[in-house]
Amino acid sequence: MKRILRMAVMSVMILTAFHSVDAQQVLTLDDCRRMALDGNKSLRISQEGVKMAGYDKKIARANYFPKVSAAGTYMYNSRQLQLASDDQLNRLENAGTLAAQGLGNDITQAITNNISSQWLQELIINSGAFQNMIHSLPNIGVFQTLDAIGSEVANALVLDTRNVTAGVVSVEEPIYVGGKIRAYNQIASYAQDLALSKLTTEQQDIIVTTDKAYWQIVSLANKLKLTENYVELLRSMSDNIDKLVAEGMATNADKLSVKVKLNEGELTLLKVQNGLMLSKMLLCQQCGLPLDSKISLADESLEDVEVPTYQQEYTEDYIMQHRPELQSLTLATKIYDKKIKIARSEYLPTVALVGNYIISNPSCFNGFQKKFGGMFNVGVVAKIPIFHFGEGANKIRKAKSEAEATRLKLDDTKELIMLQVSQYETKIKEAESRLVMTTEKLSDAEENLRMATLGFDEGIIPSSTLNAAQTAWLQAHSDLIDAKIDVIMSNTYLKRATGNLE
Repeated sequence: MKRILRMAVMSVMILTAFHSVDAQQVLTLDDCRRMALDGNKSLRISQEGVKMAGYDKKIARANYFPKVSAAGTYMYNSRQLQLASDDQLNRLENAGTLAAQGLGNDITQAITNNISSQWLQELIINSGAFQNMIHSLPNIGVFQTLDAIGSEVANALVLDTRNVTAGVVSVEEPIYVGGKIRAYNQIASYAQDLALSKLTTEQQDIIVTTDKAYWQIVSLANKLKLTENYVELLRSMSDNIDKLVAEGMATNADKLSVKVKLNEGELTLLKVQNGLMLSKMLLCQQCGLPLDSKISLADESLEDVEVPTYQQEYTEDYIMQHRPELQSLTLATKIYDKKIKIARSEYLPTVALVGNYIISNPSCFNGFQKKFGGMFNVGVVAKIPIFHFGEGANKIRKAKSEAEATRLKLDDTKELIMLQVSQYETKIKEAESRLVMTTEKLSDAEENLRMATLGFDEGIIPSSTLNAAQTAWLQAHSDLIDAKIDVIMSNTYLKRATGNLE
């Protein structure tokens, strides 16, 4: 009894939430699809993937054009360059003085060698006039000029490289790289199409999931109406049986039997109400709405579920072209085929045209100068791989194996998809047959309930028979609703399987 009271309280809360019509938002199936597609975070990630693939395509296209780069540097060196030793520089700086000293020695040696008298040699060499002449030789202009020239040459051999600034602007244009650039551009184009195909796959999956949640709510809403009617019938029957018992026309066993059925009906009503609440929460989550949003579906307010007339036309070629999973695998196969060319291009000659403009301070283009000077150069760079111990051949074999594995997966997926299409075709036939059978069953159940009600009112049949007829009527209505929704969803599944779901 306590359990029934708790469930009754829950029922009141649920009814309060779902019957406040003034705040409810009415949604159609198209509204739910649109909101689910707009609010799905996974779908947004895939949309960003499509954008990234577009950028990759632009990046690959840029490889056709020259690459221009610039670099600059400043460097401080603790020492400067010196192209001669200290002794050599000292001799250069004093070249005139050393030459004058050598001339004085030569004159002295000539006097010694050409004058036989020793006293005359000493007289000349030791005379003040001779010594003044020897000492004045470095002051002669020619020797001073020679000193100046030597100093200039010595200074030129010392390069002040303590502060160095340099820059270069380079241009590189590939001429032949083994077909790699073209293959990368084709792969980038296929990758963009692949991202779009994956996005389409996710969109269709979201549509199917949303449709399933939508029709689940419609089914539960109609079952809720039926269950409410059933419970009202049982309550009316319970009141009637109480009166019959009071008049002695029915037994307490009949009364208890009806009470048990009424309790079961109220429990079933609570389950349907809870299921409807949870199903709406699920649909809100899929549509990006707050879970406590008060929504009402356009089809759940109808007296009956309408089954559209479906005419689906498709061929195997149509399925192969429009099923996004097959499109993705076909594009993946093309990508792996291009990867074979890329692997092969790694071991083909490459040729590129290069040009540079180099500037530096100090510069050496007109002697060593402490100012900026520059030059340009243009050339062709070629690279020819010779031997890599089978690395290239194995990379090519690996790429071929990956391409073959993708082709096999594509063929296997084609077979599975055609099997899936056949299964859904069979499921549609079963759903349509079930719809016909449940329609006939409902007609029989309604007639049976009508006869049982008349018999019970006349006192001809017991209450248990009427309860059984009411249960059969409720089950027939429920089965008919499920059959109609099954037909709708089966056709949706078939559209998804054939790639015809927009």
